[in-house]
Amino acid sequence: MQNEVLNLLRKGRTMVISTTGETLWSAKVFYALEGGLVFLVEKGSLTLRNLQKSDTVVFTIDFDTPDLFIQGVGKVTILGEPREFHTERGTLLYKVPEDTLFVKSGHVLIAKLIPENVRFSDFRAQPRKTDNKFKPEELAEKKTFRYWRALRPWSFQQSVTSLIFGALLAFQISFSYRINLYLLLLSAIALIMVHGAFNAYSDYFDFTLKTDKPDGMGSAGARVLIDRIVPTNKFLIFTTIVFVIGLAIGVYLIVLRPVIIPYVLIGLIAGLVYGLPKFGWKRIALGDLAVFLAFGPGIFLGSLVLQGGHVGIPQILIAISLGMIIVAILHGNNWRDIKDDKEAGVRTVALYLGDKGSLVYYVALIWLSYPLFIIAVLLEPRLFPILGALLTIPWAVRLTRIASNAKNMKRNLLDMLTANFTSLHIYFSVIFLAVFLAVIYYFPSINLP
Repeated sequence: MQNEVLNLLRKGRTMVISTTGETLWSAKVFYALEGGLVFLVEKGSLTLRNLQKSDTVVFTIDFDTPDLFIQGVGKVTILGEPREFHTERGTLLYKVPEDTLFVKSGHVLIAKLIPENVRFSDFRAQPRKTDNKFKPEELAEKKTFRYWRALRPWSFQQSVTSLIFGALLAFQISFSYRINLYLLLLSAIALIMVHGAFNAYSDYFDFTLKTDKPDGMGSAGARVLIDRIVPTNKFLIFTTIVFVIGLAIGVYLIVLRPVIIPYVLIGLIAGLVYGLPKFGWKRIALGDLAVFLAFGPGIFLGSLVLQGGHVGIPQILIAISLGMIIVAILHGNNWRDIKDDKEAGVRTVALYLGDKGSLVYYVALIWLSYPLFIIAVLLEPRLFPILGALLTIPWAVRLTRIASNAKNMKRNLLDMLTANFTSLHIYFSVIFLAVFLAVIYYFPSINLP
């Protein structure tokens, strides 16, 4: 039973705490387990004033169902500024990245609730109620896949889908599925490892140069170094091993298909020069160009020629479109971090454009992808399935509204929201194209464009 309750505590993300002191008051907060239940409390709030007068609280955790919940009583300690408590802050932001916005604001303190009793109530079948007591050291999240997180795996969906898109677009591909799937699998593995290693190297340099700060957004959400989740020396060794393995697979693919050499070089050079310390392209307002080259000509066109496809004007237009919408992710991040980057001496396109110019630039990156796709189809009608990307227009409208409203809190998460949009943009193109190719292969008598 203890393990079941502990697993539920790990599963939950929010709790309601009831405090006394000045007056009875309840507040709903995000939490994570780190020697207790760690959460943020706003400076000057009634919750904080109550806790300063009485550290005893009652808490409730539910799971969006009325017949399963946890209640308890315990004592709260106000630890202090989040930047001073790496372990607690790291665990909380690892589980609840939304809290990063509150940490960045500087208006919160970090607190820890040590439960004295935890009551588990389960009425889903036979009613059960149990009282449980946990030692502080038992209250911990499962910190698995820390090194995997260091590679920023959520960014792989853009690179891998671009890779698949390029492979599917290779219309001259023979239907020898074994060798093609073999090449596709190897290229995907190499891409993930090299892309992840470049992400990690960039984070390492940002950490050592103090570009990333504990109370900032930090390395596009990875935060494994600034929150002390992974030791710096082990981080560097792990990253280098990943890069070498990915590079070795890439060399093997070059041996099999020498035609991909220019595109591999474009991707590698763009990745290498992007995150270098002091003179890296991300620090001299050329980061957007590096990302554009890596994801457009590098990944997409490289995958296209790897599978035997040809590169023409339509394919180049598609590569430009993909590069632009992925640059929009980076720009969303840089736009939000203009102040932090300026203090750290990092120059970005967003810094030079300012707020109004950044809005125009962002909207252009998002919306110009559609006419480029349309022109590509007009030039080569058999590419018509890629127009499935037009289904993402409602998302583009939503992003434009968020970007245009400086008071919208979601604008601070514009890079993450844009990443979801970009993935959908490519997903819809890939799905429609895959269906089209399947119809051609299994029903060759059907007369399609």
